[in-house]
Amino acid sequence: MKRLNRLHLWLAAVILVFSTWFIWANAGRLVSPKISSAGERVEKPKDPCWFMSLKDETISSDVIQKRQDRETFGYPSETPLSEAIRIFNEETQCKVLYAGYPPLTEDEVLAAIVAGADYGKQGNIWLAQKDALWRIASERKMPKGSLFVVDSGGRIQDSALRPGGTIQAKGIRITLMLGLDKNVNDLPGVAKPEQTLLIRKTYSQVEIVK
Repeated sequence: MKRLNRLHLWLAAVILVFSTWFIWANAGRLVSPKISSAGERVEKPKDPCWFMSLKDETISSDVIQKRQDRETFGYPSETPLSEAIRIFNEETQCKVLYAGYPPLTEDEVLAAIVAGADYGKQGNIWLAQKDALWRIASERKMPKGSLFVVDSGGRIQDSALRPGGTIQAKGIRITLMLGLDKNVNDLPGVAKPEQTLLIRKTYSQVEIVK
C-alpha cells in the first residue's frame, strides 16, 4: 500500500511539473498580443474590410483612430514598400468599385518612379520629392507621411456628351502621396500638387451615371 501511495505521489509530481512547463512555454502564444519588430503592441482585426462599416464592436477606438490618422497624415513611420502595397491591395479589394482591377505591385511603383518625370506637374514633383522617391526606388522603403491612394474617374455634371445624367470616365487612378505628415497646418489629408505622383491611370470608357 505504501509503495502504491508513493507511486501516486510521484505521478502527481510529474504531472504538476509537466503542466507548469507547458503553461510557461505557451504563455506567449496563448495570452500575449502580437508584438512588432519595434516592440509596439499590434492589433490586427480579423476582417480586413472592417473600416467599410465600422459595425464590428470588437474593434477598439485606438485601432480606428490609427487608421484615420494614417489616411490623413500617411504612414506614421518608415514602412517597407512591400507592406505598404499589401495594405493598399487588401483594403482596395474591399471596395466594389476597384476590386476588379489588377492589384498594385512593387514593380509597377518602381517603374513609375524610375521612368522619370513627365511634363508639367510631374516634373515639379520630381524636383520637390527626388530624395524621397530615390529612397523608395533604391531601398524599397516608404518614408513617414507617404501613402498610396486610389480614386475613380472624374465626373462631369454639365457636358454635351451627357444625355440625361452625369458622365464619368470609367477607371481608376492610383497616386503616391508624399509628406502628408508635414501638412499639419493645412487642410488635413489634402496634398499639395508637388506631393502627388501618379502611379497608374486606367480609363477604359465613358459611362453615364443616372
